[in-house]
Amino acid sequence: MDAKQLLDSLEHGVVAIAPDWTIAAWSATAARITGLSAERVLGQSFWVAFPAAKATHIERVLQEVLYDGKPQMYLAPAAATDFPGMVFETQVSRGPHSHLIMVFRQVREQLGPESRAAHVMSALETERRLYLQLFSSLPTPALVLTVDGQILEANPEGVKLLGVADPVALRGRPMGDWTPSAQRGALAAALREAVTQRQELHLTVEYAGEPPREVRAVIVNVDPMRQAPKLLFLALDVSREALLQQRLLQADRLSQLGALVSGVAHELNNPLAAIAAFGEALVLDPSQSDVQESAEVIRSEAMRAGRVVQTLLDFARQRPRVQTAVDLGEIADRVLALQRSGFKKARIRASVSVPRDVPAVAGDPQELQQVLLNAVVNARQAIEGSGRPGQIVITAQATGQHVVVTVEDTGPGVPAEILDRVFEPFFTTKADQGTGLGLAISFGLVRGMGGRMWMQNVEGGGARLSFELPVDAGDASAGSAAGSVADSRRLKVLVIEDEDSVRRAMALLAKRLGHEVTTVGRYADAKESLAAPNVRYDALLVDVHLDDEHTGFDLFEQLREEGRGRERRIVFTTGDSISLQTRDALQQADRPVLRKPFSLDELREILERVAGT
Repeated sequence: MDAKQLLDSLEHGVVAIAPDWTIAAWSATAARITGLSAERVLGQSFWVAFPAAKATHIERVLQEVLYDGKPQMYLAPAAATDFPGMVFETQVSRGPHSHLIMVFRQVREQLGPESRAAHVMSALETERRLYLQLFSSLPTPALVLTVDGQILEANPEGVKLLGVADPVALRGRPMGDWTPSAQRGALAAALREAVTQRQELHLTVEYAGEPPREVRAVIVNVDPMRQAPKLLFLALDVSREALLQQRLLQADRLSQLGALVSGVAHELNNPLAAIAAFGEALVLDPSQSDVQESAEVIRSEAMRAGRVVQTLLDFARQRPRVQTAVDLGEIADRVLALQRSGFKKARIRASVSVPRDVPAVAGDPQELQQVLLNAVVNARQAIEGSGRPGQIVITAQATGQHVVVTVEDTGPGVPAEILDRVFEPFFTTKADQGTGLGLAISFGLVRGMGGRMWMQNVEGGGARLSFELPVDAGDASAGSAAGSVADSRRLKVLVIEDEDSVRRAMALLAKRLGHEVTTVGRYADAKESLAAPNVRYDALLVDVHLDDEHTGFDLFEQLREEGRGRERRIVFTTGDSISLQTRDALQQADRPVLRKPFSLDELREILERVAGT
């Protein structure tokens, strides 16, 4: 009698399951008891043939026998709906070549749904499913361990904590594999003590390629009645908690920075506007040739200080994304102006190479500034870390309908093994000095503007961060040309500004442009000038902040309500547009804004634009 005939002659059903979970043998008795023919199940995955057994105590018994080789027995109702009320007693053992051998029989006394045993088994199965559901859905890492630290089970969060792709691969491995050698003694002691009393301890979890993670663990015995108890290991990743606290602290500091910069901007930009205007007036006066050089320095440095303040405002500001034409050269100059002091200390030469024929790109100016600023800061820090002088070059070139921008440095470059991870959130090589968010945020901002970003090392040393953005669809150059030949007729301008020096400076520049200028410093005086009969102003330069009782928006509303269209002649001037109230009011008014300090060309362009409407 061969082996198959022997198996078929047994009163018990016999099933053999291969290590890959396919059914390798199915005896005739097994077919008779279950009603499932061998042709139907042989070669199929056990979990395909019996899907209801997945994630139940049956799977756990099979996994435990496969792991430790100790035979086990279980009693369970038939999973198939074709056999209601049937109950099987199954013995499981491990055979040669890690095959699982299942020997089962149908309990002779079938248990009706109304029997007490049936209710007990149904309740037991329900409890097991509930346990597995709770264990799997825990939002914190959870492991089931033996007293000697062997892993029996892990929930999805536990699998993530240990950095393993397949949870089955964890079974049987010691928890100590993820713990520094200095802490393994404390872990072993806590596991022994947890058999009789709940334990708490701090551990470091580490594995190759990832920074260590600090966890606060609670260990309890969830099966104290068994000779071999099972310990539940619950872990709270406090390293992520600490990281979140750092992020919240940084966000709070940025919020405070925004409020501080807003106040500083208002106080700085008004005197800067006056300095720049009077400096430009001196430059334009041919009778003052002996002071022209000094006047040009005054004007250019005031404008540079104004750009720095505007850059700080833009960085601290939170506002909805916009899509407009962006001059890459201007953005790059503003970013380098912010880093001028840092470059000097680090002995870095920084330059911008954006040819005049490179078109404007379509994007958000503030977001593009943030992308460039982050790239430049990273490049500066890389060079500083080398301890040698270096160079940073920002370049841009058109490629069809796109513009490619590169930020290249002469630092040590990026290690090859992490080059493909630099855009991952929270990945940083700067330890506590870095957040791991800079490049990830930049990557997302560029993608949001319809572009792409990549990083590469430069042959001979250094790194090159590149990003590509679409060219703006509008014809910016045509618009500029149209503005340059706009009608330069003499305009009648009313300047409404509460600060005397700024008011005088604005009047001086407007007169240099050949316009007739009237100036007032208070809301009441502005109303009086506008109420004068037979007086028509082509443009009104109105400061956003007039006096304690009134703003420029009050005047705008008055003119709008009178219905004569004079509100369309208003240009708002401001040195601070960061406050939500001011930004909302400017957006609702939908009028041009002249930001202080401003140049003669900026004043000329905006006056011609308003007077031409």
